[in-house]
Amino acid sequence: MKKIINRLDKNGAIMSNKLKKEIKRLNTILRSKDDKKILAVVNKLLKDYPNILYFVRIKSIALTKLEKYKELLKLHDKYSEEIYMDIDIVHTKLYALEDLKDIKKQAIFVNKSLIYYPEDFHLVTKNDNILNHFQSTTEDIEFLKDLLKVNPNNIEIYMHLGYASAKLARSLDDFSKQEDAINYFDKAIELCKLDPNHDNNPSHIYIDKGESLASFERYDEAIKTFDLIDDEDINADIKFREKSIVYREIGDYDLALKYIDKAIEIDNDSYLMELKGRIYLCMKDYDLAIKCFNQSADDDDRAANYYKAFALKEKGEYVESINCLNMIKKNENIKKGWADYEYERAQKLIKEINLNK
Repeated sequence: MKKIINRLDKNGAIMSNKLKKEIKRLNTILRSKDDKKILAVVNKLLKDYPNILYFVRIKSIALTKLEKYKELLKLHDKYSEEIYMDIDIVHTKLYALEDLKDIKKQAIFVNKSLIYYPEDFHLVTKNDNILNHFQSTTEDIEFLKDLLKVNPNNIEIYMHLGYASAKLARSLDDFSKQEDAINYFDKAIELCKLDPNHDNNPSHIYIDKGESLASFERYDEAIKTFDLIDDEDINADIKFREKSIVYREIGDYDLALKYIDKAIEIDNDSYLMELKGRIYLCMKDYDLAIKCFNQSADDDDRAANYYKAFALKEKGEYVESINCLNMIKKNENIKKGWADYEYERAQKLIKEINLNK
């Protein structure tokens, strides 16, 4: 009983003898874990004591377990701002909004909740998942701007505005949208440096900004952005990888190899070996390219097998090339209406080899 009394005292309840008896009864029902009985008891308590938030919390949890989400949302509507005082009530409302499947309402509620509970793992994770739905269209950008009015210091919103603006800039070839994207990333960097809930290290945002600049073919700016990341940073391998890709794109293959080797020293990942092989492809050193692809490719590595096949074709080893391409199977799990890019380009290369050999 002491725990409940303490919670009630925080909400300003006057502990009358009648209320103490009701609490004892509620404690007994809570131990039974019978949500229907809990709901019946707490409904009576809320009728007599409507301003005790703890009872709202108990009712919210019971309604959630009983999956009575519409009733739960009606309850929360009565208390409006007060529900943000209790993280358990916040979580129950989120379950109810998830049941409605209204992603925009979820986004607004989660971002307002994050003002009160910026480090809550469930809210932070949900926010990341929700924002991934808004990074493609002009409408997405406008909604994210509206979301900033709810939580103007949310770093993730600025980052997703950067992603969405960058994607739009590429599709429209619009320089002004490029600038929008860079400005959003810069704002996210500024907030990250000031945010006590972060480690004040915006290296992951430098990566995103640099990748966007590279995609706009603003290679000098991309390199300068990647160079803001310390060589000992946790994201140093990504920095070196992305610098290597930029140098490959501009045809400086010596520097491309230098930085991909630096990345491999930190993380000997198969994808990095594939990237190294692609540099050798650009250099027309097909033997070294194939050596790299052999270290990165397995039966399921569609990209590495494609590039290996391309190198074999360039060497005139057509049978081996086609055998390699035949390892790239059609993706049966791809969404209906979506293109299976890697399978289609493999089939295209097979046709090209058969026509020219």
